[in-house]
Amino acid sequence: MTEKQRHISDLLRSADREIKNGNLELAMAYILTIHELEVKNVYAKAYRERIISLFEAQGITRADAERKAALIKPMDLQSPKAEELKSPPPEPLKQEPPKYEPPKQELPKVEQKRVGPTVPPAPSAIPVAQTPPVAPSVPKPAPPVSAPLHKIKRTAAAAEAYRSLLLEIWKDGAISPEEQTRIDSMQDTFAITPDEHAAFEKEVRQTSYFNAIREEWRKGVTDFEVLRKKFRITDQEQIALEPKVFQLIQSLQSNGSVLVLDDEEPFLRIVKGVIEEGGYYCFTAVTGEEGLRLLETMTPDIVICDINFSKPNMSGFAFYEKFRSLDKFLTTPFVFLSGLDQDVLVRTGKKLGADDYLFKPIDTEMLLATIEGKLRRSRELKRIM
Repeated sequence: MTEKQRHISDLLRSADREIKNGNLELAMAYILTIHELEVKNVYAKAYRERIISLFEAQGITRADAERKAALIKPMDLQSPKAEELKSPPPEPLKQEPPKYEPPKQELPKVEQKRVGPTVPPAPSAIPVAQTPPVAPSVPKPAPPVSAPLHKIKRTAAAAEAYRSLLLEIWKDGAISPEEQTRIDSMQDTFAITPDEHAAFEKEVRQTSYFNAIREEWRKGVTDFEVLRKKFRITDQEQIALEPKVFQLIQSLQSNGSVLVLDDEEPFLRIVKGVIEEGGYYCFTAVTGEEGLRLLETMTPDIVICDINFSKPNMSGFAFYEKFRSLDKFLTTPFVFLSGLDQDVLVRTGKKLGADDYLFKPIDTEMLLATIEGKLRRSRELKRIM
């Protein structure tokens, strides 16, 4: 572990501690410090999302929570004030000793003899001190107790952030004792139940397994038995994953892989045939939601996507934004496809950042030329980077 990684690990532990102590502003300061050290740190992104959701649990809107987070400054860990801001250990409750009140003494009654007319009794020559009335003891209200993190509602974004953290930890297939301790801590911080964790971890193991196959294939390795053991793939899982593994290897053997999204299945079959005759591997999806699921195990070299999908499915524009939000697809060529030749659609696609635009009915030569040109340009950029 490098000095920078050790420093980030210490910051994460501090942020985790402050979240559990309820000091969300201080926890956010630690997270922003990690962002300064490493902009794309997935742990920092995930913890920031969890802190935002905890702000929301305090009764403020998402927008206000974001504004509140934006006002927090990164922690200057070298300053003396940083030590003062850390949560002190809880002090034991002090019990006050009961107040002692002396017993009241009654003065002896003196009988007075009646002589002559009735005379009111003279005041006593000895003054008696009057004790002020003692106010009844009112117990102090107990300090408010923060709700346990596992009882605070978790947002869908926080759950996805937890999944991203697991993906980062499982990337190399080896879980160290330190990483297992971190998983246990994160499970509590992100309010993840044991069943949810088991489902997340199974999905993450399989995704990491596919990514490892891709890397090993590029090195010339064709036997993946070692990877199966490394990522704890069971026999039942292997049987279920076999078709996907075959598809992945086919795509790696081709000139490149193409993902095509369109809700017209006859059109998809035609396009798939044209692309594969051109020497590329093509896999298809009829909705954006299905396309996102495919992206968990497949990594296309280029995407061709229709704009209009039947409701309630996401539009092509919505799919593009989710696609680009994934770091590994930031530079992957993306081409929009539509049967509507409308300037407003073309302008919207270009504003989003799409690389090209094709219209239906599609010209097969134009389709293959677009794929070849975009892939060549993409590979040249990767070599430069």
